[in-house]
Amino acid sequence: MDLRNALYERGLFKTHPSPVKTLAVGNLSVGGTGKTPMIELLIRLLQDRHKIVVISRGYGRKSKGLVVADTGSTADEIGDEPLQFFRKFQPSVRVIVAEKRAVAAEKVRTDFSETDLILLDDAYQHRSISRDMNILLTDYNRPFFNDVTFPAGNLREPGRGARRADLVVVTKCPLSLDPAEREQISAAVQSNAGKKVPVVFSSVRYGAPVAFDGEHTVAVFNSFIGMAGLARNQPFQEYLQRAYSLKKFFPYPDHHHYTTSELPVKELAGDEKTALLTTEKDFVKLLPLAREASLSHRCFYIPIETVVHEEREFLQTVNSYLEK
Repeated sequence: MDLRNALYERGLFKTHPSPVKTLAVGNLSVGGTGKTPMIELLIRLLQDRHKIVVISRGYGRKSKGLVVADTGSTADEIGDEPLQFFRKFQPSVRVIVAEKRAVAAEKVRTDFSETDLILLDDAYQHRSISRDMNILLTDYNRPFFNDVTFPAGNLREPGRGARRADLVVVTKCPLSLDPAEREQISAAVQSNAGKKVPVVFSSVRYGAPVAFDGEHTVAVFNSFIGMAGLARNQPFQEYLQRAYSLKKFFPYPDHHHYTTSELPVKELAGDEKTALLTTEKDFVKLLPLAREASLSHRCFYIPIETVVHEEREFLQTVNSYLEK
């Protein structure tokens, strides 16, 4: 990674220009820092002033090449997270998946000329396309400055890679964070990224359960089964245990492709007052299975949002790069 970065910085590896303003969101670690909720936060904050296209690799999809999301898209075709973006924000936001982001950016230039902002999902290390701003995420529970590179640790590249960041967001923090701890974390981040790089803090907020069929309410159920396929399932499981009467939890790997046999039909069939709780990311893959089993009315997903503690400062910093 050091050699690859050096080749980009010396111009020996080519960086293709982006046709419009571009913000990249990513991390130094392998998954689990909250990139999807951060992309959604940026969309919510910026969509009133900008025509946005989200470009993603579409991790976990079974297709190849460039695909533009549409109403017939599936998780197998474009990936679970891009499908989540599309379902929540279309038609005002377009979603494109491609292994080569530069190819997707060219598609934006030729076919979607009204676009004035590209959001690059999980693209901190994808340096073949230029960006106006790099937003680096790091998990409060395992910050990059306390970690080492894979396979000994969880980092994709050494911590000095943080110097490419224009803004660092410490994610999954407690809602109330001691000022002294904030200063300590900021100093550790800036020792790698640079003293002038802004550091903000964010937390996870769980929303009210939403039925797969969009009609039923969770209030009629008194016990629950949880399942999720996340980079780190434990925080979601612990939230369900605190907030609901959780009977059992089924953890799966990140971006897991579910089969009919993995839907807990037996557990649900045994008690009409038991319902399934999962994440919005898993919902897009479990929905067809739940419909097939006639269980959509007893399956719910819980929306997950990122809440930035210093939202005004965060938005001002982002806008300053968009206005340059």
